[in-house]
Amino acid sequence: MRILFVIPRYWPSVGGAQLLTRQMVQRLSTEHAVKIITHQADGSFIDAMALARPNTYADGLVSVQRIGPDALWRPLLRSLARLYTSTRLVRPITAWVLHQALVPCMEGIIHDFQPDVLHAIHIGLVYSSEIAQQAARRQNVGFVWTPLPHIVGDGWRGPRFRRLYQSADRLIAMTDTERQWLIHQGAAAERVSVIPFGPLISRDHDAAAFRARHDLGDALIVLFLGQKLPYKGFAQMAEAAPLVWQEHPHTRFVFVGPRTAESTAFFATLHDPRILELPAIDEFEKNSALAACDIFCMPSTQESLGGVYLEAWSYAKPVIAADIPTSQEIISHGTDGLLVEQKGTAIAAALIGLLADPEQAAALGAAGQRKVAAVYVWEGLAGRLLDLYRSVADKRG
Repeated sequence: MRILFVIPRYWPSVGGAQLLTRQMVQRLSTEHAVKIITHQADGSFIDAMALARPNTYADGLVSVQRIGPDALWRPLLRSLARLYTSTRLVRPITAWVLHQALVPCMEGIIHDFQPDVLHAIHIGLVYSSEIAQQAARRQNVGFVWTPLPHIVGDGWRGPRFRRLYQSADRLIAMTDTERQWLIHQGAAAERVSVIPFGPLISRDHDAAAFRARHDLGDALIVLFLGQKLPYKGFAQMAEAAPLVWQEHPHTRFVFVGPRTAESTAFFATLHDPRILELPAIDEFEKNSALAACDIFCMPSTQESLGGVYLEAWSYAKPVIAADIPTSQEIISHGTDGLLVEQKGTAIAAALIGLLADPEQAAALGAAGQRKVAAVYVWEGLAGRLLDLYRSVADKRG
């Protein structure tokens, strides 16, 4: 089978969606012809599409083709990109120009590669997925879309999104909660399939070395791992720390992940040595942090799947998450994790309980590990994805 992916930001760009998508792509490429179209430029997502310089590179067996506008369109798009965030009136113009500049390029790649299916992943602007669908339609190639919606708030409910929900040949949801939400947005129920990702882990880690590198000794560790966006709950978790220290004064709080303007400003106000804040780290260090921690806590209020909970479970760690619909589907409260309000007091109460009862903490982690082994196995998930691709390709003839 020949599979063409359109992923706005792909490796070496990092982020949860990028890394999980790359893992699936790499697995598929061992037996199938896989090609990636990406935009991937520094700066905002509009910069990525409007200002990217075309080039081609290899990621293992996968050919990655970065596309961008040619010289004719670049000056206009550069001007529009500067105004995009501050002037809403330029957005329809920007969308039209991007379509004119990039659809022919994408069509040419489809024509040359001759894929059985085109699978777009939403990471950034919806324009990328619209362009991918338009090019696929013109070349009579089936279009599969993974929108990765944050179903809380209005960001994924706009008319551009709804048109894609209603017109894609197949939609992929990470959870049944997400599937029902997409149907409510207008997607036909028979066209929405639930195919999650698996955990991003490896056997290559060194928990003791991680503790030694960061002078953590034998202290109990509560770990946050993720991009430090406000909705992820890093601030509320930090607010829980003084309450936890009243009962467990030697507990260390470790925050790992790409920094944001908000997180940089927030952690600059914290000076307690029991809080350790680290930037994005490599896979070995990430796995070492997961292996070293005692409790994993990321009280995020917007997750499509929450793959990092699966990663913590893979190391048999108990997890604490925000009590939101997607997390309710993944985590069985009291059985393999705890669901709490995104408030410092609620997070502190859950942490104090687990720190005081290591047997319960171990039981939650072990149950989560069993769930990952039963439900979130990459080989089985890749097989389900291939079955979906074949179905779409057969319908297109």
